[in-house]
Amino acid sequence: MKRILYIVLLAIVLLAGCSSSFIFGNDEAAPRVQTVFAGYQVPPNFVPQALVITALGDSLSQGVGDEANRGGYVGRLAAEIRDWPGVRGAAVENTAKRGRRSDQLLSMFQKGELTGPVTEADYIVMTIGGNDIMRIVKRDLFNLNLEAFREELLLYENRYENIYATIREMNPQAPLIMVGVYNPFSLITDEIEEFDEIMEAYNGVMQEALADDPQACFVPVQDLFQGNDNLVYHTDFFHPNGNGYDLMTERILERMEECGLIFEDRG
Repeated sequence: MKRILYIVLLAIVLLAGCSSSFIFGNDEAAPRVQTVFAGYQVPPNFVPQALVITALGDSLSQGVGDEANRGGYVGRLAAEIRDWPGVRGAAVENTAKRGRRSDQLLSMFQKGELTGPVTEADYIVMTIGGNDIMRIVKRDLFNLNLEAFREELLLYENRYENIYATIREMNPQAPLIMVGVYNPFSLITDEIEEFDEIMEAYNGVMQEALADDPQACFVPVQDLFQGNDNLVYHTDFFHPNGNGYDLMTERILERMEECGLIFEDRG
């Protein structure tokens, strides 16, 4: 009898131990939370295997005058970028052309001719404005006055702002490297101050247009081409030679670093 009672009591204890309600005072176990995986976010310092550098504008971006045939400042800049840590290649899409003015560049954007090169770009570089100024010089060669340049400057400012806005509409994130104009007439005229004033006004328009864009960088180069003591001019005494493009590239890289637009490998 005692043996049977012992077996019954033992069975009750075992059954109670297997009951789901006997879990640390809870009536039932908490439901299992399903793990949710968030979508992968590309790190901000990610660099694709090959960067695309799109060049826009006139003969300076085309590389006219570069007797070393290294592609002017654009080719030299691409060579430097290829050596950056984490960069495995840099392709150049150069759409620049000798003699191009801002009205012609804007027209190309309006016709959709530059949509592909701009939207696909990882970096965008541009020179424009020199031929706008030269058009006034050629038109009023024997009657030059500052008022004619001021009138053209108003038109140039409007075109430049439209060009910039269109680039940003097509590609909001790519770093923009906008190179200023310089005064080649310092070699052939005594009216240096007047022409310097003109160049400073055009450079001011460009710099102002980019002022609020943290991904844009204006690069002044006027001082590099003041006279020819450093032998920076091609034989046409208008375009840079290889040495001139070397100095432009150094200045561009300096400004890119100051603007925080140089990739740093954080891996």
